[in-house]
Amino acid sequence: MRKILSISILGIVLLLFCSTMGTAQVLKADTVATAKKVKPVVVRSPHKATIYALICPGLGQIYNRKYWKLPFLYGGLGGLLYGLNWNVKNYNKYRNAYLDFTLFYQWKNRTEGSTLKRPTGERYKKVYSKKFDYEKSSDSFDKWFQAQLKNRKDSFKHNRDLCYIGLGAVYILSILDAVVDAHLSGFNINDNLSLNVQPTTSYSSVSGNTIGVSCQITF
Repeated sequence: MRKILSISILGIVLLLFCSTMGTAQVLKADTVATAKKVKPVVVRSPHKATIYALICPGLGQIYNRKYWKLPFLYGGLGGLLYGLNWNVKNYNKYRNAYLDFTLFYQWKNRTEGSTLKRPTGERYKKVYSKKFDYEKSSDSFDKWFQAQLKNRKDSFKHNRDLCYIGLGAVYILSILDAVVDAHLSGFNINDNLSLNVQPTTSYSSVSGNTIGVSCQITF
């Protein structure tokens, strides 16, 4: 369960922050001359994207028109919600069984003259066996069974908490993703942008002639 939650959260993080930045310019050929037709850039408001993302996960992506992210976002949220429901249900089951069996164990090992009454709760029978005679079981079995119930209870509680953390992380990441996309909506890749890398040499009185690489970026 922990590995599945970790992989789900990591996958959502990678997918939410993979965004296409910039708009390409379209060249339109003419019989006389070649002219450039620039695709209009729709600038999104980071403030509106934040408000939409805060209201409901996914609204920020819809506002930014990043519809392809929605299946991954809602798929991750759905998986975490399913895991949360599963772990909450089993945590309550083993917690109740542990509490009932602890009271039964105390009653079973009561001292002579004790006024403890036999507890009515027997929810521990749902996780082991209803036909088993718990009153005649050995003390070693009772301690083992009680420890198993406690371990199961703690394990499902831990996984439940991980699901809560995962849901919070996905919610925050969806907000950050919407804000970043809105900020980058006005970013444009110009045709004049170029990168020139070539070998170069330099001379120093200390090291003499050295060979290196020069990098030139033109905006």
